[in-house]
Amino acid sequence: MSANKRPSTSSLRRYLTSRPYLSVADVRRRFGLDPDAMSVVSRNGTAAYIGLPEREATKLQDLWQRDEVGVELSVEVKAPVVVGVYPMRIARFVNDPTAHGNGTGYVNGNGRHPDPERSAQSAAPVDQDAWAASRATADDTPTE
Repeated sequence: MSANKRPSTSSLRRYLTSRPYLSVADVRRRFGLDPDAMSVVSRNGTAAYIGLPEREATKLQDLWQRDEVGVELSVEVKAPVVVGVYPMRIARFVNDPTAHGNGTGYVNGNGRHPDPERSAQSAAPVDQDAWAASRATADDTPTE
């Protein structure tokens, strides 16, 4: 994206919520923003510096204030500096395993599919003597 075409609020929101975590450097690279820019974002009396131009920092601050994204502050410096951004909304398929219709909780349907017969057997209590007797008969059967 060129410097004269800046990200809209919706494209910034979409990018920030499309991944579990993004560093501020990743946001700058994705949108071709000035690497030397510095702004201040604030929320509930907490202010922090962020390495984004004023326009994008204001958009990120709005998303932060609406609880759409969270910010990670650096622990390496004494000043509050934003080093990363993460979405606050958890994906629907994490909360609702049947959200995609296959009932497995996996988006693409390729996951562990429970065997109904095996799960029914594991739910029933096991009689150890009967199990041992069935194993003994199965082992004593001659094969030809």
